[in-house]
Amino acid sequence: MRGVFIVIDGLGGSGKTTQLTMLKKRLGRRALFTHEPGGAPRAERIRDILKSGKGPKLDPLTDFFLFWAARAEHVGARIKPALRKGKIVISDRFDSSTFAMQVRGDEQKTLEKLFWQCREHTLEGCMPDLYVILDASISTSRSRRRGRGEGEDRFDEREEAYQKRVRAGYKEFAKRLGKRALVLDAAEPQRDVNETIVHAIEKLA
Repeated sequence: MRGVFIVIDGLGGSGKTTQLTMLKKRLGRRALFTHEPGGAPRAERIRDILKSGKGPKLDPLTDFFLFWAARAEHVGARIKPALRKGKIVISDRFDSSTFAMQVRGDEQKTLEKLFWQCREHTLEGCMPDLYVILDASISTSRSRRRGRGEGEDRFDEREEAYQKRVRAGYKEFAKRLGKRALVLDAAEPQRDVNETIVHAIEKLA
């Protein structure tokens, strides 16, 4: 029996880490928790390139294909095997981030058709059952990022106009997916948000 695949996504500082920590306590060994970029050995090496702020700035097209290369490895090596075992798989970020950041945030409209083509071929038989998008204001997200220990990566630190496009991109992605996406107000009490997520997962599991 195929397991259930859930994605938790949103702006950096939207509360993903908090919700994932709470989900780990609630779901325990029933679930496999993973993340993007990365999630599998070779994908983690690509993650190092993508997350680093050192060296020359990567072209948006380079970012786009690196994310999909890492995702293909992640899906094949980690996600599909877990789903075949009937696991609940929960990923911190997934292709929703690529749409929001590379297609909308970087204003690469010419990549939009290619995005959906890559999605169809890379995720064949492994489409997420539910995307949970944590929606937070730009100011709230920035404040939370500054308060966390690890600081900001090269995507988080970009200008406000970029962050606004990314936020709108997440909402657009969710709208396109209809019932497979759930947009939650990240400003609501964390326990209330978590209860809503757990309820949605239990309906699928």
